[in-house]
Amino acid sequence: MDAKADLKLLGMAYVDGTELLCSGCGNGLSLEIHKHGFREVHPAWICCPSCGRGEDSGVVTNGLVDAVLATRAARIKEADRDVFRAEWRGIVMTGEMRPLIDIHQLIGAAKAVHEVAAPEVKRWWRSKKKEAKAQLKEKAGAVTGAAKGKANEAADAVKEKADEAISTARATTLTTAWTLQTGGAGPTASPRPKHRRCTVKGCRAGMVTISTRVHAATGKTSEVKIRCGVCHRSST
Repeated sequence: MDAKADLKLLGMAYVDGTELLCSGCGNGLSLEIHKHGFREVHPAWICCPSCGRGEDSGVVTNGLVDAVLATRAARIKEADRDVFRAEWRGIVMTGEMRPLIDIHQLIGAAKAVHEVAAPEVKRWWRSKKKEAKAQLKEKAGAVTGAAKGKANEAADAVKEKADEAISTARATTLTTAWTLQTGGAGPTASPRPKHRRCTVKGCRAGMVTISTRVHAATGKTSEVKIRCGVCHRSST
């Protein structure tokens, strides 16, 4: 007997209208049936997934299992549910088989996945594109802002140098024009003579301070300022 089940049931199955149940635990859901022996009339081996018990069936034979499998092979398109009704030597078995993965199911599953997933994938790609465009725009704005800042700084420096050059050119032009008009006339040195300090001791701005009683109105000694007799200068 092959370890892989020949027929996997989904839900309850019926043989001539009677529920097919495990004799050990009474479970009838999702039983697995193996063909046992080489003759069609040999009883099939039924395994219960609930209690794990396996035994020869008293109603299901290898021929009945082949008849059930033949109903599946005769179908061209995969149905929503793999419901069967098979008859062998007057014995009728009905139920539902566990779906198998065949080419029709693969195509149907691929179509279903595409129909459901395609809009989500497109939506995801759109969001990623928008995010990438926003990041690129933000980086471009930052680069442009930095470039504008450096351009403004360079323009300010150039303008400052240009203003300095214009001021220098104006001053040179005015100086040249004045020289051409006056022939270089004009004071070249200060008209005021250089101050020379008096050699008389105590002379300050042409005045000498002395102590005397002759010039005092009270007859007492007092300090008076008289004009210097050397430099003859006066503070007035």
